[in-house]
Amino acid sequence: MATPTPYEKYILISEHSRFAVGTYPAFIRLKELMFTLIQMANKNANTYTYNGEVYVSRLTNSEIHNIQECLDTGKYTSQFDKIKYICVDLGIRCF
Repeated sequence: MATPTPYEKYILISEHSRFAVGTYPAFIRLKELMFTLIQMANKNANTYTYNGEVYVSRLTNSEIHNIQECLDTGKYTSQFDKIKYICVDLGIRCF
């Protein structure tokens, strides 16, 4: 059995989360944002830049890593839905 691609893992999560729409453009946006959030968490900072705007994250470093773990494994947990805080910050409904 082949290993699922990152997009396929995102699709698996999107079936359970109301904050993930399951489209490829949304996946790309989330992937770019997660790269930025992981860098922020690794630096123990609480600000991130998205589309040229600076935001203060309400997520803890462990919450960011839990969201990334869901994306890495393709297994939804309620931790993934903490992405809602990022959606609120950015003024969007979902990724």
